[in-house]
Amino acid sequence: MKKRTKKIFISVLAAATIYTSTGPVFANQIVVTMPQTIYESTDSQNLSSGVVHEKIQKFTHAGWWNINVIRIDLTNQYTELKGLFNPNGIPNRDKVSSMVDKSGAIAGINGDYFNYQPLPFSLGVLISDGEVISSPNHLPTLSITNSNQAIIDYFDKTMVATNMYKGTQSTITYVNKLSTYMDSITLLNKHWGQKSIGNRFHNDLVEVLVVDGIVQEKRKGGAPFDIPKTGDAYVLAVRNTTLDHFEAGDSVNLQLSTTPNVESLKFAIGGGSIILKNGELSLTDINSKGDAPRTGIGVNKDSTELILVTIDGRDTSFNGVSQEMFGAILRDLGAYNAINLDGGGSTTMAIKPKDEEKSIVVNKPSEGTERLVVNGVGVFSDAPIGELSYLKLTTDDDQMFIETTRAIKVKGYDENHNPKDLDESKIKLSVSGVEGEFEGNKFKATSSGNGKIIAEYDGVVGEMNIEVLGPVIDLATDTTRINVEPNSQHKIGEFYGKDKNGTKAKIYTEDVVFNVLGGIGEIKDGIFNSTDQVVSGAISAYVGNSVENILVSIGSQGKLVHGFEQLEGFNFTSYPSIVTGNVTLSDESHEGNHSLSLNYNFTQGTNTRAAYANFTPNGATGLKLPEQPKKLGLWVKGDGSGTWLRGALKDASGKEHLIDFVKTLDSTEWQYVTANVPNNVSYPVTLEKIYVAETDSLKKPSGSILLDGLTAYYPSPIGNMELPTPTVVKDELETQQAVGENGFSFKVAANTLIDGTNAYNVTKQNDVLLININSSKSGIRATNANQWTTLIKDLETRSETSFVLSLPTSIFGSNGFTDKLEAELLHSKLVEAKERGKNIFVVHGGNSTGSELIDGIRYISLDTVQKKNEVQFVVNGDIITYQISK
Repeated sequence: MKKRTKKIFISVLAAATIYTSTGPVFANQIVVTMPQTIYESTDSQNLSSGVVHEKIQKFTHAGWWNINVIRIDLTNQYTELKGLFNPNGIPNRDKVSSMVDKSGAIAGINGDYFNYQPLPFSLGVLISDGEVISSPNHLPTLSITNSNQAIIDYFDKTMVATNMYKGTQSTITYVNKLSTYMDSITLLNKHWGQKSIGNRFHNDLVEVLVVDGIVQEKRKGGAPFDIPKTGDAYVLAVRNTTLDHFEAGDSVNLQLSTTPNVESLKFAIGGGSIILKNGELSLTDINSKGDAPRTGIGVNKDSTELILVTIDGRDTSFNGVSQEMFGAILRDLGAYNAINLDGGGSTTMAIKPKDEEKSIVVNKPSEGTERLVVNGVGVFSDAPIGELSYLKLTTDDDQMFIETTRAIKVKGYDENHNPKDLDESKIKLSVSGVEGEFEGNKFKATSSGNGKIIAEYDGVVGEMNIEVLGPVIDLATDTTRINVEPNSQHKIGEFYGKDKNGTKAKIYTEDVVFNVLGGIGEIKDGIFNSTDQVVSGAISAYVGNSVENILVSIGSQGKLVHGFEQLEGFNFTSYPSIVTGNVTLSDESHEGNHSLSLNYNFTQGTNTRAAYANFTPNGATGLKLPEQPKKLGLWVKGDGSGTWLRGALKDASGKEHLIDFVKTLDSTEWQYVTANVPNNVSYPVTLEKIYVAETDSLKKPSGSILLDGLTAYYPSPIGNMELPTPTVVKDELETQQAVGENGFSFKVAANTLIDGTNAYNVTKQNDVLLININSSKSGIRATNANQWTTLIKDLETRSETSFVLSLPTSIFGSNGFTDKLEAELLHSKLVEAKERGKNIFVVHGGNSTGSELIDGIRYISLDTVQKKNEVQFVVNGDIITYQISK
């Protein structure tokens, strides 16, 4: 993978003209102001011969742009585009990543705009492998010709079914699309799905089934036809008399032609608007106003490269861009013509390198997960496998500690970037720059510093960088408390360490020495095996001289929190609204006299459907669970339909957590099911609902489940015990020092940090540069973006040895910068300055007092609520120390 990073300080000043059009308009010039760029990085990865994925992160005065690009060489003989859609039928919307996986594509983006009603279908055309999947409309289309020319233009169509016996004709308006009133003829074929429409929405719908050019049957208001998957089969449907001339046995000639000619096209997909025409910004049709996530396709001037682009939005870091700005971004990426596709929550890009089993979503969908879409654009490669060309080395963390190990993965690729099988016994690993030894693919470092891991295979050489840190000072794990049942197993969590500079790196479990205390069990191969007794104890973990403790309790105590003995305190809701059902009280029970019956009907709707039993005790939202339960359990009697039984918790921070009781409820007997409370919840927690769900569009269950005996489980108490003191990183510069000869001191007080009116300014005191930054609007850019330009320049060019930055707000955490990426960028810039030999101190406001050493950067928090503390710096020659008064 290649990475390019650059800093740009440019500004193009111009006026912006925005308008809405209902047809193609290119006369009025559109000009946008490109925001000044603060920082930009690009990672690139070859997916196949002629296909490259680029991830561009650009930090501008307007915020972050998270841009993902797939560049396709249209001259490459092994690469082509095809349409993506659910093989179960167009109305069965699907995730882009799922469509990439099912189709064998190496990459894909979401496609055309689509309607939801009466069933989902795309607005515009989709042509794949020269076949019309969906018919064109009045909106623009991107197409790829048989000679690999990319064209963005408007389509026309001629679609006619002729009765060859009678000489009569019927004009077809849609292919694999529906209208609300069904008053125009639509053609549905195998790509629509298993069945036609029939009397699903209208009792007077006329349908004609044609197979191999012969009318098989005509129905009016009848059941849907099964659409044959083989042969030339389709159904014509309309709610008027225009199909009356067709009868069973009639011979039909079907003409589906487009301009440009479908026979000259490999691929085509509809879009919303032409946003770049001959290098000029344009806005021809759908005008999706405001800043939002965007998806589009650009073509370079000589039509040799196709550029698939997504840009994220509706996020704390990524705001998205306007449609006009998106056109300018595509132009900046090399496009000469470009079309806007569906965006917003639909915007998705997934890649699937040939050595990966599952596709990877590389952008950040704005709804937190992929939206189900009707179609997409797939990138395919059939490049032949050649000779071994290069090696790629990877590991899970390229920083490690001395006397610990790293697993090195070596993969081989040919000149077309196809993966090549390697004989692991022939891989020769070596190291330069640091000392260490190999056992198989494991490298154990015995000296610190920056080095390279080198692999050689049949004369082909590859390498990767590795940084070996000093000894582990602070050992930490993501699991500090374990509660398990007797005679059970629990995988020990991941471990991380910090060196003396607060630099963090992963530590393998095999590099940790464990001491199990209290007779609670044993650890083998990173798995804790508990005893058969209800006891408590601890696990002390050691790496070198560092130590961390994990508290362990065996067994739990259950407390009944709801017996479902009365209906009061519940209500029913569903998703989508077409799903019907209710909650009732049942006389059948497992415990007590009654149970709650959750009744549902999933026969309507497609994709995910859910029926909720909502807890509403005394009119409140949700059932508040006492103390800190680790698990919930209940009795459930299913109906054999295989639905998914889940629950929804809301924690003290307002975050929702979904929990799973059972993935497939296929039993019709009473069974006890449990769901773990996630480790990252903030207590107390509230159980808002228990519900059943079905995600398979082909399954249409309807029934009832019974719920009884909801119980919360609490870990067995942990008694007092003597444990080793956990080690922590202590900053050697946080110490009291006297001012020596020719030395000096200065203070930064909490009450001086809270003035949000201060602009960026610097003060020099001997060899110390004091930099005041205003972050009062929860970030530097949001307060005044120009500060970034000056800050980067000062960090890179000032000659002073020590920098002390002052900000009124925290940088990290819940009270830190709203834009977490900006916080990370600030830290990385400070680390770069440290690597150039600078001492960096950051004094910031907050609601507590303390200090933290991270990657050699000293973050000092002063309590700007109480406003009574301060930090005193003492400078003696090249040595600067500090002490916080509390």
